[in-house]
Amino acid sequence: MWKLGRIYLGLLLGVLLVALLSSPPDSAAEHLQRRIAIALCVALLLAIIATAAFSRTLSDRIITLKNFASRLASGDFRPLPAERANDELASLSEALNRAAAQLDSTFQSLSGDRHRSSAILRSMVEGVAVMDANEQIIFSNGAFSDILNLSGEAIEGRPVIEILRNSELLTMIRRALNGEEGLSTDIVTGIVQQRSFAVTAAPVRALDGVPTERGSSSTPALASDKPSGAIVVLHDITELRRLERVRQDFVANVSHEFKTPLTAIQGFAETLLAGAVDDPQNSRRFLEIIREHSTRLARLTDDLLKLARIEAGKLELQFFPVGITELVENCSETTLLKASRKQIALEIEVPPGLPAMLGDSALLHEVLQNLLDNAVQYTSPGGHICITASVRDHEAVLCVSDTGIGIPLADQQRIFERFYRVDAARSREAGGTGLGLSIARHIVEAHGGRIWVDSEVGAGSRFSFSIPLAA
Repeated sequence: MWKLGRIYLGLLLGVLLVALLSSPPDSAAEHLQRRIAIALCVALLLAIIATAAFSRTLSDRIITLKNFASRLASGDFRPLPAERANDELASLSEALNRAAAQLDSTFQSLSGDRHRSSAILRSMVEGVAVMDANEQIIFSNGAFSDILNLSGEAIEGRPVIEILRNSELLTMIRRALNGEEGLSTDIVTGIVQQRSFAVTAAPVRALDGVPTERGSSSTPALASDKPSGAIVVLHDITELRRLERVRQDFVANVSHEFKTPLTAIQGFAETLLAGAVDDPQNSRRFLEIIREHSTRLARLTDDLLKLARIEAGKLELQFFPVGITELVENCSETTLLKASRKQIALEIEVPPGLPAMLGDSALLHEVLQNLLDNAVQYTSPGGHICITASVRDHEAVLCVSDTGIGIPLADQQRIFERFYRVDAARSREAGGTGLGLSIARHIVEAHGGRIWVDSEVGAGSRFSFSIPLAA
C-alpha cells in the first residue's frame, strides 16, 4: 500500500507540475509563487524517487537477510557477501555470518563425533542396540545382527518383540525402559548349538532446555523421570564358559587320574606294612602292583609337564628335513611286536621317493607312535592296521587306519581334548593317560599342520595328520 501511495503521490505532483508550467503567469507575484510551487513539486518528486530507491534497497537487504536465516535453519551455512554499507543492517549481516560460521563449526564437530561414535559402535564385537520408548529398535550394529542370525535383514525400525525371542532379555529391556539402572545378567541362546552372553541394559534419558529450579534457562534438564529409550549390550562369553568348563573338567580329571594309582599304592603299601611283607608270594605281587601304578603316575606326570610346556609355548622345536619312509619304518618296528601279540596285521603303503617333511624328528616320531599305539589298543585280535603316506598341496599326509571299535560321531569333536576318552575303562587298563592325542594335536599344530579323524562305530578309525614339506 505504501508503495502504491508513493506512485499516486508522484503522479499527482507530476500533473500539478505540468499544470503550473502550462499556465502563463498574470503578474510578477504570481510568477514568483508559481516558481516556488514548481520548485517544491520538483523537490517532493525527487524526494519520492529517492525514498523509493532507498526503500527498494532496504527491502532487498531485508529479504536477503530473511532468506539467509531460512538457509541457516535448513543447514546451509554459506556466508553472506560482505556489505559495503556501514549501518545497522550491515552489522546484523556480519553478526549472522559469525553465527553461521560458529554453527557450521559446531555442526561439523558434532557430525564428526557422531560418525566416529557410529564407526566405533559398528566395529565392536559386542552386539549393541538402542530402543525408543515404544520398544522399537532405532540403532543396532552388525554384531547384534550376527548374534541374532539376522545378517542382511533390516532391524532398525522394527519392534523388539519381533526381533528377540528370549523372554529374559525382553524383560531386562522393559525394566530399563521403566528406569531401572545397573541391569546385567547371563543368558543362553540356542538348543543344538548353545551360546552364552553377558547382557547389560541401561535406560537412556533425553535432555531438553527446560530450566531447573536452581539453574538458568540454558541449563539442560531431564525431560521426565521416564526414560526416552534403552540401550542393551550383548557380550559373547561362549568361549569363556567353554574354557571354564574345560578347566573344571581338567581339574576333576587330573584329581581322578592321580587318585586311582595313589589309592592303590597306599592300600598295598599299608597291606605290606600290616604283615603281608612276610608272605613272599603276595608281597612280590603287591610290590609289582605298586611299581605298575608308580610307573603310570610317572608317565602321567611327564605327559602333564610336556603338555604344559607345549601350551605355554616353551616347547623347543628343531626343524630339519625328516624322511617319511624312515619315520614310518622306525615307528612300525616298535609297533610290530605289540601288534603281533594281538595277532594284528600291520601293513605299510608308502610310495618310494616321497620328499622330506620339515619338522622335529623326535616329536613327529612321538605323534605317529601315539596313533599306532592307539590303533593297536582299540583293535581286536585278528584285526588290521595300515600306515599310508602321500603328498598333496605342499604337505605330507600320514594316515593310520585300523579295523577297531570306531569312534561315535559325537565324540570325534572332542577326541583331541585332554583326558577325553571314548572308552575310559579300557584306556586305563591299557595304561593310557588320556593326554596322547592332545599332545599330538599340539605338536602337529606347532609344525604348522593339522590332525583329524574319520571314524565309524564298528568299522574302525582313520587318523591323519599333515606336515609341511621341507622344500
